[in-house]
Amino acid sequence: MQRVDNGVSAINRRSRGTTPSPYPLPQGGGGFLKFDWRRLTLVLLILLLIWQVVIPFAMIIWTSLKTARPGEPEFLSLSFTLANYARALGSATFWGATGNTLAFAGAATALSFALGAFLAWVVSRTNTPLGRLIGLMLVARIIIPGILIAIAWILLASPNIGLLNYLGLQLTGTRNIFNIYSFGGMVFVHGLDMVPLAYLLLSASFQSMDPRLEEASTMTGAGTLRTLRRIVLPLALPATAAALLLLFITAVETFDVPLLMGGRAGIRVYSTEIFFNTSRTPIDWGLSSTYAMALTVVSVLLLAVYFRLVRHAERYQTVTGKDFRPRRLDLGRWRYATCAAALLLTFLITGVPFLMMGYSSLLPSYRPPSAASFAAMSFDNYAVLLADPYTMGPLVNSTLLGVGSATAVVLLVSVIAYFVHKTRIPGRRLLDFLGFAPIAIPSVVLGAAFLWFYLLVPIPVIGTLTIIGLAYLTKYMPFALRFVSGSMLQIHGELEEAAEICGVPWWRNFIKIYLPLLKPGMLAAWFWVMVHAYRELTIAIMLARSHNRTAAVLVYDIWERGALTRLSAFGVLMFAILMVLVGIAHAISRRYGVKEQVS
Repeated sequence: MQRVDNGVSAINRRSRGTTPSPYPLPQGGGGFLKFDWRRLTLVLLILLLIWQVVIPFAMIIWTSLKTARPGEPEFLSLSFTLANYARALGSATFWGATGNTLAFAGAATALSFALGAFLAWVVSRTNTPLGRLIGLMLVARIIIPGILIAIAWILLASPNIGLLNYLGLQLTGTRNIFNIYSFGGMVFVHGLDMVPLAYLLLSASFQSMDPRLEEASTMTGAGTLRTLRRIVLPLALPATAAALLLLFITAVETFDVPLLMGGRAGIRVYSTEIFFNTSRTPIDWGLSSTYAMALTVVSVLLLAVYFRLVRHAERYQTVTGKDFRPRRLDLGRWRYATCAAALLLTFLITGVPFLMMGYSSLLPSYRPPSAASFAAMSFDNYAVLLADPYTMGPLVNSTLLGVGSATAVVLLVSVIAYFVHKTRIPGRRLLDFLGFAPIAIPSVVLGAAFLWFYLLVPIPVIGTLTIIGLAYLTKYMPFALRFVSGSMLQIHGELEEAAEICGVPWWRNFIKIYLPLLKPGMLAAWFWVMVHAYRELTIAIMLARSHNRTAAVLVYDIWERGALTRLSAFGVLMFAILMVLVGIAHAISRRYGVKEQVS
């Protein structure tokens, strides 16, 4: 009879829903006196996220309301002032940076969206040849650090050393046809840099669209371009709006292109103003924090619009259970033209920068291609780099940070996702909010926040890899949380209920049940964080000192010294190490059936 009662209780519990009880079942003796370790773990997680997210960002707000410098006694007083805001708003430099930031972000977003939408449509919706190869090359481009792309285009279109200007002079006799150190150059380079992201954001939406609507448009006599403009893009409105907003946010907070090109051209944006005000003496902490607040406000407003748009995505659903078969549009002979255009764009985005870096890395000094240049090629730059601990140390640091931060982030967000989606303990919504909130904090602001915070906190992490790793933990937590949460929602709660009936504690359920089932989402998140942490420049350059420089920071240091060929060789080494890490991650992912695309 007791076994029957237990079986009925289990059935009733399963029928009430998939969410487990907020309280674990008693395990052994003790009854109500048994300590609830799950609640304690939730509290500790919230305190950890407050330390990682709330307090550093509060330092930005605090500093913006102070005229005293960090470390001075007046800085910790409770007297506040709006003097920094008045100084910024009354400055022509602030309004110039505001206009430059919005104009640069808008133009780069328009360029990247137009090219990304075209490539996503060609690869996902048409019978264009080599579509799979084009998509693979665009995804592979993501692992190349943005600072290397910017430097490659400088080598191509600089007024003084640019290869394109040399060829233009030889062919037309006109000097300096191209000038990469300009607003147009910044827009062109960063617009191309964001095309792979735009492609990934739009391709999934195009693949799931019902093609019968396009066929109906074609039968009425509408051409391919009109069908794309009147049918495809409007139906993909949620993905289109999300792509535009996320691209704009990315462009607003970008740092490498404005630093390398805008700094030379005198075009200041928010991100470079924050960096310059904290890296040059005398350091203007108050003004820098004011720029940081302005940049954060812009990002928060844009994200609010984004979340409002994607909340009503169900209005644009076209895939139903009624005979949906995804088919590609037959472009006829035009498919060869779209193939040529897509290959040309892909080569411009991926091939040209990498070939430029490879060519320059083999030269003793940078020079245009000629018979003498090819005769002088050697691997001397690589030999010097591999034998120099000054350059190999940052490569090791980046590898450690990439692997270590990815592992820490994935483990942390796995626990967060468990508490958010598999428990009903009060406070789990706050945990979810704190885990996702850093997405609104731009990288340059986050780097400044951690710098100022640990200048005041007596913890000796400045100048070490630890402070960069802590900043990476906060930066990449929201993105990894989205990967892992999707996998967590697919796990039925009855698995944990069955273990609880047997008296298994929650932490053992998490290790034995959830972690093995979460491997696909965890590996996808690990891959994404590892690649982005390895190539990250903005946070690292804000927190770098002599002993904790990363590979991207060293690229900037070598650039400042003008050693272009050695810089190119270092960039190729960075790319090779990333390819090895990506290959290892991909092999592990295939073993566990990971199919998620990484963006």
